[in-house]
Parts: sequence; C-alpha cells; structure tokens
Amino acid sequence: MGFIENYKKASKGEPLGSEFVVGGAKVTCSHCDTTLFLTREVLLNTAGLTFLNLGWANEGATVLVCEQCGKLEWFLSEPEKLS
Repeated sequence: MGFIENYKKASKGEPLGSEFVVGGAKVTCSHCDTTLFLTREVLLNTAGLTFLNLGWANEGATVLVCEQCGKLEWFLSEPEKLS
C-alpha cells in the first residue's frame, strides 16, 4: 500500500495494518497483544558479503511492525495476510 492510500485510510481513522498468519497461527504482538501489523521486507546482512560489497545477495526476511506499539516481529517464512 502506498503513501496516498495510507494517508486516506489514516485521515478516516481506519487502521493501516492487517492481520497475518504464520505456521498456522495468527500473529499477535508479544508486547501489546494487538493483531494489526504493517509489513517490511529486509535483508539479513552478513559481514562477509557486506565486506565484498555483495550485501544485496544476503537472505531476506519479512518484518511485521505492530501498528499499536511499533514492536518488530521477524519471520523468515512469508506471513499469510488475512483479508
């Protein structure tokens, strides 16, 4: 979802996040127990590949960012978004 869509939702008071399932279990924030998250794709950088300027070749992960408190929940497998 882009900036404009997020702005429109936020201006209406609608939540920006979504609910997700990983490994058959619904994801819940381990800090505040909410179930709404925003997603980010990140690289898991290693010293060796970074030293060789090959950081782009590192493995990636999905980070779910809690909409309420901002805690990060990291997953190597792709979380399934609930509609």
